[in-house]
Amino acid sequence: MALTFFVKLHNQQVLDTLRVGDRVKFDRGLYTHWGIYAGFGQIIHLAGEDDDGIGAKFNSTNLFSIGGKLFAKAEVRIEDFWKVVGTDTAEKDNSLDTKWRAFHPQTIVRNAREKIGEIGYNIISANCEHFTNWCRYGQCKSEQVENVLTGVAVGAGIALGAFAIYALSTLANAKDEEEEEENY
Repeated sequence: MALTFFVKLHNQQVLDTLRVGDRVKFDRGLYTHWGIYAGFGQIIHLAGEDDDGIGAKFNSTNLFSIGGKLFAKAEVRIEDFWKVVGTDTAEKDNSLDTKWRAFHPQTIVRNAREKIGEIGYNIISANCEHFTNWCRYGQCKSEQVENVLTGVAVGAGIALGAFAIYALSTLANAKDEEEEEENY
């Protein structure tokens, strides 16, 4: 109960600091949900039919779905901040302003509002973070996806390298054994 109080207090403080056009991130545990602050306590975000996965348990389906629903439709919608945050924590995050130039706040919200009702979702190329970054910067990119893909590529490279070392070692050992047999 005390934790809930502090989470609500934290989220109220975040809400009090939000300005129109800010990127807002919602910590969902294994991933982060994103939206644009539209003013008056409203968030414009890309979410699944029921939600964006609030309370969804992690499983293999969640990797390729939204809200844990494989191939579920997602749409851009405007909702109350408190509905979007649920029992999770929110943060204002305009950190990419150092990397890209943000549009004027009214342009950001106009970009987001123009997409309300649009349906579409792809975890790799059209998720809530892509939407938010497109609205604010005109950049349809997701650091979460880029980090995962980089991790997968590095992991695959390490695995391939380990396999190559193993294969070369096995070949070298076989050659050594063959030479030893020839010497007898």
